[in-house]
Amino acid sequence: MARTGSRSVAVRRAIAILGLAWLLSLGVGPGSAVRAQDAVDIVVALSRDTIGLSEEAVLEVTVSGTAQNLPAPSLPTLPMFEVYSQGQSSNVTITNGRVQSSVAYRYLILPQKPGSYPINNISLVYNNRRYVGNPVTLTVISQGTATAPELEQRAQDPQGSTRDYFLEAVVDTKNPYVSQQVTLTLRFFIAVQFYGSPELVEPSTTGFWTELLGNKSPYFQKVNNRTYRVIERKYALFPTQTGELTIGRATISLTVAVQRQRRDPFDIFGMMGTGQEVQVRSQPLTINARPLPDAGRRDDISGTVGKFTIKATAQKTEAEVNQPVSVTIAISGTGNIKSVAEPVIAESPDFRVYKASSNESSSNLNDRIGGTKTFEEVFIPKRPGRLEIPALAFNYFDPDEKRYKVISTRPISLNVLKTEGYAEVPDLPYAAPGMTVGAEARDIRYIKTDPGDLRSVGRLLIHSPIYLAVNAAPVALLAATVIMRRRRERLAGDVGYARARQASREARRRLVRARKLAAVATVGDFYAEASRALLSFVADKLNISPHGLTTDRLSELLTQHGAAVELVDQTTAFLKKCDFARFAPAAVAQADIEQSLHEAEQIMVRMEEVKF
Repeated sequence: MARTGSRSVAVRRAIAILGLAWLLSLGVGPGSAVRAQDAVDIVVALSRDTIGLSEEAVLEVTVSGTAQNLPAPSLPTLPMFEVYSQGQSSNVTITNGRVQSSVAYRYLILPQKPGSYPINNISLVYNNRRYVGNPVTLTVISQGTATAPELEQRAQDPQGSTRDYFLEAVVDTKNPYVSQQVTLTLRFFIAVQFYGSPELVEPSTTGFWTELLGNKSPYFQKVNNRTYRVIERKYALFPTQTGELTIGRATISLTVAVQRQRRDPFDIFGMMGTGQEVQVRSQPLTINARPLPDAGRRDDISGTVGKFTIKATAQKTEAEVNQPVSVTIAISGTGNIKSVAEPVIAESPDFRVYKASSNESSSNLNDRIGGTKTFEEVFIPKRPGRLEIPALAFNYFDPDEKRYKVISTRPISLNVLKTEGYAEVPDLPYAAPGMTVGAEARDIRYIKTDPGDLRSVGRLLIHSPIYLAVNAAPVALLAATVIMRRRRERLAGDVGYARARQASREARRRLVRARKLAAVATVGDFYAEASRALLSFVADKLNISPHGLTTDRLSELLTQHGAAVELVDQTTAFLKKCDFARFAPAAVAQADIEQSLHEAEQIMVRMEEVKF
């Protein structure tokens, strides 16, 4: 009995020990809550330890742990910095059934004063416990990367005040070689609030092969002691011709906040901001593309520009006579990978060579376009034995070292086997057993000995009017598109040309408004609009201001540009009549108004014939 009781006690103890071990393996136990709380880590890092007073640094705080939905960390007070949130990113990993999550918070830090500043006590509270990250120190020196004088000047308006927004276009080189990459950077600086997303009209890049490099994450920069939000976009441009090439203006349209002044002390909405649509343009840039130098130029120059390596790989190293062997030639490096030329393959007495295909894959590494272009060539051995595919040479121009370079592949050795029925006769394929060569062949057609009648039957399709019209239509459409695009570019870049082109339209629009005002009740407005139509027409044609343009000055300008004396006298008399009617409207009848309108339209028709 005592022995039985002792056995049952031992069994119960063993079961209890096994149960406790099972609970501990699941993480359930007296210390499991503490371990769950301890599994929170805060890592603080700076993008740079030392910056200039006009520069910025990125502070990254990474919170990781086994718990989900951890709170965001709290930053300490940083009175010597301006701090802007740059967003956050999260990551979740599962290792051996254990879930580990991490969230990275990024902050942009702009210094206000030189010095060495510790950043510590970045913490969070979770399950009534406080976790603190590691301290870091940021050193701010007074001499940092100086703001370019051109940028400071660009940020000022003609009155010397700092602009609220402006658009800058810069290139890394203005004197490249043809086919050398030119990196174009557009930077939009804005220091006021704006609504929505800015709309960009890309700059014209006629004469370049263009590739978009992408947008940089918005950042902040100080210019003239004012903090701007900067939106940056980059392009890779490759000149396709030599000489002076122009990069056109880029235009950004957006809605900015405008502060209204309070007019009524009881108007609670008087200080609310309103939106105003604005446009900002960059300055056009001129690039002088140089031709490749003559020094060291080879006769078989490929015209490829950049920095490359070459490698050749055979599909197999053993083949039979007249059996194809595919050789892949990969040219990798930086440059316009789409324009990489095919390597030169010399004629060989041992192989017949056929081009199969080519393809390319582009990449962007540190704002430099590059990648790999692959050529596939087929080598067919003509005889058995140990043959060698010779080294394949490829030449290019290196713009950094300003010289031509030649790179080569390694020779490829092939073991070519003799097949049954091989006939060792030059330029004659072997005849395998059972092969039929003749008119009765079914796999390869026999060459006809009688060509028959070789005269053409019917009229050629190229002589058909419908064929000519269908093929000429795309060419005409392309020419019209080019003409319209150049006209729009000139209208956007040449203010005088734009005013002259639109002068007639604006003048007729004013005459239409004058016709609507042709009544005794609005006699003053009618004559003012009719007079303004004639004065503005001449001012737009000559690209001068219409304000202050007197009748005598108008008469002088018309005479200088060959206008008839009768037209000059008629225009002068009409403008004097308009001035009289505006200051003495009571003496004007409806019939006088109708006659004046008719006279203004006649003068406008005759003015359009003057060669301004």
